[in-house]
Amino acid sequence: MAAEMHRPARSCVSTMTALLVVTILSVMAAGEVSALQTGFYASSCPKAEETIYSTLQQLHANDPDLPPVLLRLHFHDCFVRGCDGSVLLQGSGTERTAPVNGRLEGFGAIDAAKAAVEKLCPGIVSCADILAFAARDSVKMVGGPGWEVPAGRRDGTVSLASEASSNLPGAQMDVNQLTANFGKQGLTRDDMVILSGAHTIGEAACVHIDNRIYDYPSPSGVDPLLPKDFAAKLKKKCRERGSTKRKFDLDSGTSATFDAQYYKNLAKRTGLLTSDQVLYEDARTRPLVLESSNNANFFPKFTQAMVKMSQISTLEGSQGQIRQRCGYVN
Repeated sequence: MAAEMHRPARSCVSTMTALLVVTILSVMAAGEVSALQTGFYASSCPKAEETIYSTLQQLHANDPDLPPVLLRLHFHDCFVRGCDGSVLLQGSGTERTAPVNGRLEGFGAIDAAKAAVEKLCPGIVSCADILAFAARDSVKMVGGPGWEVPAGRRDGTVSLASEASSNLPGAQMDVNQLTANFGKQGLTRDDMVILSGAHTIGEAACVHIDNRIYDYPSPSGVDPLLPKDFAAKLKKKCRERGSTKRKFDLDSGTSATFDAQYYKNLAKRTGLLTSDQVLYEDARTRPLVLESSNNANFFPKFTQAMVKMSQISTLEGSQGQIRQRCGYVN
């Protein structure tokens, strides 16, 4: 086969090169090229990832709810101004103060991980990268897959509550709304279905299912899609409307393990949030829900989607800063 190949004419090579340059420049202009790379701290802070993992592992031993909290924190960061650690900033009017972020937790764990790496390598590892590593480590700690995290993010200096409210997806969205919401971040409908699988761990406040067990437009006020015995259990758990203190597991089967059970629940119509169950009810997304109902299919898709999400509108190079403390601009 090699003997049959011919060298392109010089003019052809020049044309191909010019087209390649134009293509690269066009992609860069669209913000689709990232300078993030795996092993980013191999020389500057070689034990960074190991130190972050061990710190979080120690905290997890005393706080079994930590993994879903950190995974959610990374998601909420990336969907507002990109993955720049802006969700970590404290102060009046910051993202942390937005009603949609009212139940965000895990800030102390990120601070602990930051303090640990600062002792090793002061001023080197960004809070945005720590958050991305923490999301990966959290999944791994509860039985999910690990993956290589491209790093090199810089920390943002702006955090606005108003942007959190307008950019994060809602629990009552349908597939069209979810697709549009994720699309604004450069994510596809398939990415949305797979990233929703993060709800295989964690919990939510009962107020988020009022529309399914109390206020659905049916004689009983209950969504007829919910199996009757399951709806009764939910009502027992969430005894009154509007409760933000009472909580329920997003995955009613294996809530402490990262696995594909979430998708099996949807097929049984025991998904909790409207935005979860619609993925099975909509003919456009149901095939991927069914395909993802085993770990062998779900895990590789999830890792790919997480890597893609973690590169949304990142600050790199000389942009932003490396915060000394994650909650405050230097």
